[in-house]
Amino acid sequence: MDKGNRYVIGDIHGCIRTFRRMIEEQLHLKNNDVLYLLGDYIDRGPDPRAVIDYILKLQQESFTTVPLLGNHEYMLLQSLEREEYFKLWTVNGYETTLASFGIDPVLMGNRKCVFEIPALYFEFIRGLYHYAETEGFLLVHAGLGRNKENPLENMEDLLWTRSEVYNRNIMKDRKLIHGHTPISLENIKDRVYDPEESFLNLDGGCVYKTINGLGNLIALNLDNLDLFVQENID
Repeated sequence: MDKGNRYVIGDIHGCIRTFRRMIEEQLHLKNNDVLYLLGDYIDRGPDPRAVIDYILKLQQESFTTVPLLGNHEYMLLQSLEREEYFKLWTVNGYETTLASFGIDPVLMGNRKCVFEIPALYFEFIRGLYHYAETEGFLLVHAGLGRNKENPLENMEDLLWTRSEVYNRNIMKDRKLIHGHTPISLENIKDRVYDPEESFLNLDGGCVYKTINGLGNLIALNLDNLDLFVQENID
């Protein structure tokens, strides 16, 4: 089998129709490709459950996917055990996730509602990668910390940081690819096409389609740096 392409896609946030169009009509994903996903599949957008279901479907159909953990999946997972994480989740777009599982809006303010989500989805979240490494690139959800002894083990930075600093010993002349912080399409293009740029942020703010410059799902071919842009159709 011929060697396929390596693709990476930024934050999806429940925008299933946009995600599917990117995969099926722009990337034309093949079984010998590798698909990296930067996390934040849930919350804010219309159908988070369907996004996870589609990723599971790709895996079941033998597409090679490497889905990373985002801070939104982490908040949901931690809500199983910690009230403070549930409260944090409730101010970060949790309603659409619960609604996609058919949970009554009346129950959404109580942490017990989290236990109505089928165990399959928590198994999926527990199996998400914290980072991924491939030739020439290091992929994380949010970023790295410069002064941490083991930055790839620091969940706070991997999932939450908005600082673009890094530990040079970890990077080893690779480019860092991340999402988490929405930026404009023009900013993304400037970074991708700048050979001196070490940080490539692929969060086009897909779910924020009413904000000028955002509302784009972004994919990047790591082998030739071709950029794919899919406007939000959800």
